[in-house]
This record gives sequence, structure tokens and C-alpha cells, in this order.
Amino acid sequence: MERDYQRILEIDDSASAKSVASDEKLEKNAVGLAGAFGMSLAFVSPTTGVMFISTLIASQAGLASPFAFIVGTLGVLLMAWVLAMFAHETPAAGTFYTFNSKGIGPRAGFMSGWLLLIAYGLQGPLNAALFGSFSSDVVYTIFQVRIPWEILSVLVIVFVSWLAYRSVSRSMKADLLFVCLEVLIVGFLVVWVLVKGGAQGQHFSSFTPANPLHGFSGIGLSFVFILFAFFGFESSITISEETKNPRRNVPIALILSVALTGIYFAITTYAIIVGYGPSHIQDFVHSAAPLSDIANRYLGHGYQIAVDLAGVSALVAVLIAAHTANFRVLFAMGREGALPNALARLSKHHTPKNAIVVYSLFSIVVTLVAGLAWGPGVTGAFGYLGFWSSLGVMPVYLMVCIALWRFARMTGRFSWFKHGLVPFVTLIFYIFPIVTSLYPYPGMPLAAMPWLTLLFALIGFAIIYTMGRRNPHHLDKIGKTVFLEDK
Repeated sequence: MERDYQRILEIDDSASAKSVASDEKLEKNAVGLAGAFGMSLAFVSPTTGVMFISTLIASQAGLASPFAFIVGTLGVLLMAWVLAMFAHETPAAGTFYTFNSKGIGPRAGFMSGWLLLIAYGLQGPLNAALFGSFSSDVVYTIFQVRIPWEILSVLVIVFVSWLAYRSVSRSMKADLLFVCLEVLIVGFLVVWVLVKGGAQGQHFSSFTPANPLHGFSGIGLSFVFILFAFFGFESSITISEETKNPRRNVPIALILSVALTGIYFAITTYAIIVGYGPSHIQDFVHSAAPLSDIANRYLGHGYQIAVDLAGVSALVAVLIAAHTANFRVLFAMGREGALPNALARLSKHHTPKNAIVVYSLFSIVVTLVAGLAWGPGVTGAFGYLGFWSSLGVMPVYLMVCIALWRFARMTGRFSWFKHGLVPFVTLIFYIFPIVTSLYPYPGMPLAAMPWLTLLFALIGFAIIYTMGRRNPHHLDKIGKTVFLEDK
């Protein structure tokens, strides 16, 4: 039966669902399963992970990097399962903000949304800075013309913001196109290297825990970077209200994007190891662009340029997804009064126009400040802001595991496996990267970021406390506005 997404319902824990009027509705049925899948896949950006994060993983796991990716994928699949269970019950643009509100309470929901302002919010600037740096080098390689990275970074932010303003459907179609293009280019290189047998033949023990660079603990330490590579896999939930049949399509998009991306990561990393040769793992670890090196070695300079262009395409795709997700989180929090209501204003295209403007300006400022302070590359703004972003999302991951357990108990649909065992195992799985991120304690500027995250959280606590003192009933609205389908 065709489903109609015409209502916004307000759910109260002590009463049955009742409809509420709203003038601010995102564009209904704008994207299907392919669009939701493309959203998650583009935010993860498999090619970006392989091109710019794989060396960080190899620096810990060494020859066992493909095995580490497989283990890490299983961990991310657990979190995808938890989110899929929630997305099936309450499809909404607020993601963790809505889920934790309904499972734990409005204060937890507000803090989730507040921390996501850091976790999601920094993804635009860090990727925009890297885009400016990397694309500037690519343009110079091809045309011998040096365009300042600052100009390219600002231009790409303006482009993805304009695309999002016009239509979420157009954004998702562009995203899927960019992702398919980059995967095809890199995929051909991977197949070529594997068929040729690499530099020293196949090395299938890379899919086992044998020979990690820093012992078995290196595999565990690499998980922090694997989470960074998978960051944003849940972003398809942010367009639930604009997705056809979200109860079905969003969970499928979540699980499918993680599974396929994990396979892609593992095989591509293996191809890079084989391409260099197992005895040259240090060349992989210290390479600024391992895929480009492999492309030049096996298919020549022309294909190296094609791989570099795929990297540019990948960064554009992740920026489209990152900005789209941030716009929806700001919209959801503004709609319920957790942030200024102006953020919930929509354009004539049914896109959150004020949220787009606010986040775009934020991205431009942070990109330029961080890039000028630390440099825009992988070891500069990209890496430092990525670390800070991860610190922001980790507590939210832990909260949603608890929220699913409580939500299932409250609704009377509790299953010990789906809502008990899986969230518990996921909770334990994600505690480890938090510990390894902070012990041993990093040096500056990373050392300041846990404290900045704590300060940001304390500001959030102060806001929610003040909100509760001034208008206790206002807290009841948080996380309760959910976009549901008619039966």
C-alpha cells in the first residue's frame, strides 16, 4: 500500500499520538532508497577514507590493515543495527537528537543535538580545508597553475550550499553520481593491481591478525581511525522526512552502506599493500597519497591524474552529504525550540534556508581559521578537526545504545536480542576507542580538544538548565516532533 507522508505527529510518553499543525515541512517523498543510500555512502566517502585515512590505519595495523577494517566494520554494523531499529520506529530529521530524547529524555536529546553541533558541524570545515589543499595540488599538476586553497575551499562550500538550497533530491542525485564515479575509477585500479599480482605476489595473511605493525594492540588502536573513516554513515536518517517509505528505506540504506563500504575499504587497502609489496609497508605508511602512487606505478601518469580527480570528486560528495546532514539537524532543533525557531524556516523549495545560511557561514569561517592556523592538509586542519569531531560523537553513540533499550521497554516491544544484547555489545565496543583516544594523553593541539569538548558540553548543560527553570513545559517538546507515515 502506498504510504502518505502528510502529517507531523507529536508523541507524548503519557498519551497517545496526536497530530499537530506545522507550517514548516520538508519536501515529502523527495528521495527514495537510492538517495538515502547515496547520502550515507557519500558522507562516509569510501575513496576519501582510502586516500587520506588508510595511511593512519596502516601506521597502527600494518600488514593486518584489511583485517582491522573487517573487525571495525563489524563494530560499525552493530551501531548501524541500533540506529536502524530506532529509524524504523521514529523516522525524523533529528537522528540522535530525536532518538535519545525519546529513549532517555528531553535533556539527553538536547545534549545529543548540542554535541552533534560539534561532531557533525566540524565535518564541513575539515573536508572543505582538505578539498582546497588537495584540489589546488591537482590543478597545479594538470595545468601548472596554483590556485590558493582558500579560494577553492570557499567556492566548494558555496556550491554545495546552493545545491542543497535548490533541492535535497538534486543534492542526493549529485552525491550518488560523484560516489559512483570515484568508486569506478578506484575500483578499476584495484582490480588491475590484484590481477597483476602486485609487486611481490598475493599476501592473504593480511586478512588475518598476523603481522600487525605494533603487535596485536595495533589492530585495536587502528579502530579509532576506522571510526573516522566511517564517520557519517548514519546521515541518511537526517533525510528521513524527505524519504519515501522511511521505515523501510532508511534502515536498509544504513546497513547496506556500512556493509558495502567495509568490503570496499578492506579490499582496496589490501590492493595498496599488494601494490607496494608486503616488505615495503613503510612506503605505504609514509605516503601522502598511496592510491596516486599505486596508479602511477601500474597504469601511468594519466591514470594517476584520474585517481586524483576521483579524490576531488570524493571530497565534493562528502561535503554535499555533510552539509545536508547539518542543515537537517539545525532544522530539527530549531523546529522544536531547542535552537532559535528561525532555523526551521523553509525556502520555496522546501529546504531549510536559514539553517543553510548559518551553517555555510560557520563552515567558511572555521575552514579558513583552522586551515591558516594548522595548514589545510591531512596532518593539519583535516586531522585535528577530525579528532575533535570524533570526541563529540562518541558520547552520543553511547547514549543511543541506552536509549534504544529504554525506548523498547517503554513501548512494550522489547526483544532481549534486538534491544538488549546488541545495544549492550555495541556499548562495550565503542568504549574502547574513547579510552584509546585519550590514553596515552595526546600532545597539543589535540590535548586541548577534550577540554574544549567538555566546555562545549557544560555550556549545553547550562542552556538546558536555564530552559528548564524558565519554562519547564518547553522541555517536553524536545525530541517529540516526529515525521510519521500514515497507515
